This record gives sequence, structure tokens and C-alpha cells, in this order.
Amino acid sequence: MFKKNLPILIAATLILGACGGKETEETIIAAPELIENLAPAAGVTSAAKFSNPAGDPIGNVVVTGGPNGVLIRVDLTGLSRGWHGIHLHQTGNCADGPAGFKASGGHINPDQNKHGLVNPDGYERADIPNIYAGADGRATAEIFVATLRVNALEENAASVGPGGILLDDDGFAIIIHANPDDHATQPIGGAGTRVACAGIKGTD
Repeated sequence: MFKKNLPILIAATLILGACGGKETEETIIAAPELIENLAPAAGVTSAAKFSNPAGDPIGNVVVTGGPNGVLIRVDLTGLSRGWHGIHLHQTGNCADGPAGFKASGGHINPDQNKHGLVNPDGYERADIPNIYAGADGRATAEIFVATLRVNALEENAASVGPGGILLDDDGFAIIIHANPDDHATQPIGGAGTRVACAGIKGTD
């Protein structure tokens, strides 16, 4: 079983402005200027847009793989003010927003751990710290996950074991929830409804 005490870090949460438009594709690549604004110095492995249940694009995500983990930067709007759970899901499919983004599957959890960063029997590799939306509904955050790798070509990819590669045959999704995750309650920390989804697909 993978070590449960590897770090999952959230480096920054900022309160910013707004966004708009409409798309309905499962995976929508973010506009180049938005990728540039979000991209870390190391560059971007994958990028996509968040959509709400109605299919409206409400933000962007960039994902950067490295030898020690995965760096994720999110920037989205249209959220209620306060903390929101954010989890990594098994399938990069956000096509069924009106049905609650169930096509994204369950949490990435190859170790079959309990949910929750403060759970003594946790945590799932999908579990990451909450993000905070300001009064304007916007949340921007940078998150690092050491228990996963973006693809199998990265250095130390074998160290995460089976189920630890995000860009497998069906990709993965980043889900935002209506409520905060308490990091202990089963099965999702009381985070509630799935209110935003970004699906990312790839094979290597």
C-alpha cells in the first residue's frame, strides 16, 4: 500500500474577478492566454476548462507533471462564497452535468483507503485541500499532489504503483463540490453536490 503520509499541499488561494461563455464538449482546452497566465515555470502537461452542470464554461485548470508529483492550478468562478471540496475522479468525462457529473466516476483511490486528509484510516489519493471562493464567486489555487503522476513516462512514475497514473486510457476529472470537505466523514467529507467538472484525457 502507498504511504499515507506523503505531502498534499495547497500553496495559494486568491480572490479575483469573473469569466463567461458557453461550450459543451467533454474536454475543452483552455485558451492559450489563460494557460499562459496559470502555467508554472515548468510548463503545462495538460489543460482544460471547468463547466457547471448547465454546460457553461466557468474556469480553467492546468496540470503539470513532474518526478515528485502533480502540480494543479485552478481558476474558476460562479461558486458560492466560502470553502468548496475539490477531488480527483477516475474518468475524464464531464458530459452529464445535468445528472450531476456522475460520468466522472468515483475518487481515485487505488489503495482502497478511507476518505479524508485527517482520517486515521485515510487518505484517498483523490483527497486534496478545499479551495475558497470570495464574494465574487471566484477561486484561484495551486495544489500539489505527491501520490500521483500525470503519465507513465515521468521519472519515478513506477513509484506510485497501479492506479497512480492520471492520464490512463480514460483520463481523470477534477470535481468541485457545493460544500467544504471536512476531511473525515465518509464517503466524501460532506462536500455535497458536484457543481463543476474539468475532464482531462490522454494516454501517455
